Amino acid sequence: MAMEHEACLAATAAQQHGVFTRAQALAAGFGPGQIERRVRAGLWRRLLPRVYAHASAPESCARTRWAAVSWLGPDCALSHTSAAAIWHLGSQVRMPPELVVAGTRSPRAAGVVVHRIAHLDDGDVVRVRGLPVTTPVRTIIDLAGVLTPDALERAVADARMRRLVTVRAVLERLEELGTPGRPGAALLRTLLVPIGSGWVDRSARMAG
Repeated sequence: MAMEHEACLAATAAQQHGVFTRAQALAAGFGPGQIERRVRAGLWRRLLPRVYAHASAPESCARTRWAAVSWLGPDCALSHTSAAAIWHLGSQVRMPPELVVAGTRSPRAAGVVVHRIAHLDDGDVVRVRGLPVTTPVRTIIDLAGVLTPDALERAVADARMRRLVTVRAVLERLEELGTPGRPGAALLRTLLVPIGSGWVDRSARMAG
């Protein structure tokens, strides 16, 4: 029976770069005591609260991202610099996983950067190799609030060169999200207006 439990959990972890949650371990047939004994014995590693990996699973960026998403649960997505890395936008610097989460909860854990928002629109999230990730358009908007002007300009140039975004699509979504008080909104408009079309110029005047 134990072997069946191990095989069931291994199948789940294999789809998540070696990561599994406490709920998944319980669903596979392990009891709370068995989970703790395996952690104490060094067979499983606790990566985040209620998130584990087999000790033999290699460390990787993908595993770190899976652990963060598994810890936060539904209504979250990799965002900001983590989404930029997945979309290959700008300089690729390894940073702690960065995510947005919808709702009123304020989860915190060492090694994870969490941005809390009121609502995460389904249209702003896609699945990339099984992980929820903000779309290139939403990623650019979020990056505007955390990057320097030069770094943001490189990210926008990469996204446009690879046809992941258009100026119009970014500005339309920015307007839909609402710009008053949004970090980086003014910087993003300043960057996009000179390279945009007449529609962009009209949008910028309306925003002013």
